Amino acid sequence: MTIVVGAASPDGIVLAADSRTMLMYENQRTRISTDAAEKVFELHGRFGAATYGTAFLGDQTINGVMNEFIASIGGDGCTDVEACAKAVGDFFTDRFKMAFPDYGPDPSGGWPLGFVVAGYDGAGIGHVWEVGVPGPLLIEQEGVSTTQRGVLWRGQADVIGRLIKGLDHNALVAAGITLEPAVAETLAKPEYILLLPATLQDAADLAFFLVRTTIDMQRFSDGTALAPGLVPGCGGRTQMLAVKPGGVEWISRRWYVGPGTPGLAEGSVDLD
Repeated sequence: MTIVVGAASPDGIVLAADSRTMLMYENQRTRISTDAAEKVFELHGRFGAATYGTAFLGDQTINGVMNEFIASIGGDGCTDVEACAKAVGDFFTDRFKMAFPDYGPDPSGGWPLGFVVAGYDGAGIGHVWEVGVPGPLLIEQEGVSTTQRGVLWRGQADVIGRLIKGLDHNALVAAGITLEPAVAETLAKPEYILLLPATLQDAADLAFFLVRTTIDMQRFSDGTALAPGLVPGCGGRTQMLAVKPGGVEWISRRWYVGPGTPGLAEGSVDLD
């Protein structure tokens, strides 16, 4: 369970994610496995990727498989962001099929492992591509680029959906609730009109805000009236990097420091 956010400004694209991994047992019991999972990656100093979905392929973490991808697919295999997204999709599809040879297509049309890949094309424009595994399925996010500022969120996106759109449509669908068109139109009116990132700092602030809000809302709630008792699947530190024309830069890797932590003040602490 994960929250991934991509935010695009004219100066670059920010990718952010939480760092929690959950264990799910056959009896549907869940527990936190770790709050130190790596979900945001730097690829060849020019591209960035963030992952959501399954956390392991066989006995390897996604981070471990990504390290193999970086070692085996040189910079020549990632000539631009589209080529890099395709290379990620091909590599992880092969490894997914090795780990889950009996996997069948998801009847909902989704995918068990996803990536958001950010980088620049040959014309110097920054883009975001979404990669679905297995497949791979490649989708260019046309509304999230350095020429079309925007933001996307993937994974456990219910908190962000409620915050911005005023309603979690996926929760209604899961509960079998269908809204009449007139009702749906009325309920769409409270949606916030976002001020899209004007600078790279704005993109970083927005991405961090959305990830952190998801973590804290899950921390201070016990599900919803439609689905009580939901496990807080997002948590740990917030990982963020910026993809700029000149390369990739880690913005911060922040931990929330609670009261009483020896030697540290309460608040966000940069660990770079």
